[in-house]
Amino acid sequence: MADPVIDPQLVQRVAELARLGLSEQELAAASAELQGILAHFEALQAVDTEGVEPLVHALESPGLPADDAACDFPDPRHALLPLTKHAREGFFVVPRVLDIAEGGDGSVAS
Repeated sequence: MADPVIDPQLVQRVAELARLGLSEQELAAASAELQGILAHFEALQAVDTEGVEPLVHALESPGLPADDAACDFPDPRHALLPLTKHAREGFFVVPRVLDIAEGGDGSVAS
């Protein structure tokens, strides 16, 4: 298999597909960086792994799973709401995000 060459034209094509606008300098830098990454993978492929058994897990015994038990989860509002002066009726009061007028019935005025 021939060594793949990652040139700036290939990086430009991928950048266009990803809708990225890269300068000529960024294209050249990305091309060199990707070529270096491929070189690292080629070095890994050159390692002789004959007779090496693949690992299923990094530890000899990954341990037993914890018991699956349901437990109560405390409501954080009871602890957090007293810490702020911006609370009303059990909720946090925050600034308006949308600048729209609402009618009295909850409908948005047009």
